[in-house]
Amino acid sequence: MAHSHDVSVCGTYILDILGVPVTEIPPGGGRLLIEEIRLAVAGTAGGTVVPCARLGLKALAVGAVGSDEKADWMLNALEREGIDISLMERMAGSPTSATILPIRPDGSRPVMHARGASARWRIAPETQVAACRSKILHLGGVGSLLAMDGAPSVALLRDAKAAGCTTTLDLIQARGETLALVEPLLPYVDFFMPSIDETNAMVGTDDPAACARFFIERGAGACAISLGADGSFVMTRDGRQFTVPAFEVAVRDTSGCGDSYTGGFIAGLARNWDLLDCAKLATATAAIVATGLGSGANLVSFDETVKAMNSLPVRKPARV
Repeated sequence: MAHSHDVSVCGTYILDILGVPVTEIPPGGGRLLIEEIRLAVAGTAGGTVVPCARLGLKALAVGAVGSDEKADWMLNALEREGIDISLMERMAGSPTSATILPIRPDGSRPVMHARGASARWRIAPETQVAACRSKILHLGGVGSLLAMDGAPSVALLRDAKAAGCTTTLDLIQARGETLALVEPLLPYVDFFMPSIDETNAMVGTDDPAACARFFIERGAGACAISLGADGSFVMTRDGRQFTVPAFEVAVRDTSGCGDSYTGGFIAGLARNWDLLDCAKLATATAAIVATGLGSGANLVSFDETVKAMNSLPVRKPARV
């Protein structure tokens, strides 16, 4: 079957407003001079679709923005990346989801978020049919998609599997109660791609193998768990498992690194790569993004990312 796109990226689309470096919030009406302020397409879908496009995939954005000036900027930015925005909904009477991120000198950051359109978005039947024509369908943002979480997400992933898609799943800032939303989705998920912090919140352990096994036993075909500065851990239903170490880079901002990892992994899947190579490409993608400011930062092309994958020094893991 001919696919309309390499990947449909469904879920949260958020405008990130980032400033760096922020060492404090001045009291009262005080002023803090910083080096840079940047806008970025973000969210667990937006932060994935941009790396997919920069890594050479024909990508389809599926989600919602509001009816404000932030929506204009977001849609223009997606179009400039060559991303198909024909299925992006403009939601009347709603602001575009947005986040303010004051980035500390070590790359960490607090999050100030206004939910907006992504929390109200529910995929339309005709949009769902079109999204399922891609080779890969990614759903990002479980736990924050208030109108999509539950039965609508089950239906989307079930229909995607029935249509022959490879399915990938990610969430955002999971809590213990997020497991109840994730578990019904797992039988329709080929690759579940959370972070170790998220799996720990749901499972109660920071052992990546135990976490991966937990989700595979509940239906997932495989787990690729981001370990932050320690790389990632991958386990498949057929018993294959491996760890890919992170690369040594000068970290400027870690926002969007997990979503960029997902985008890199999907770029490997779309090329029918071995899973180890998918994970290495994903790790290189996240490493490059960590050197800049915001989702997709400093990511240039597939060829440049492969070059980085084969040349960047490997970081020594802190985990035992």
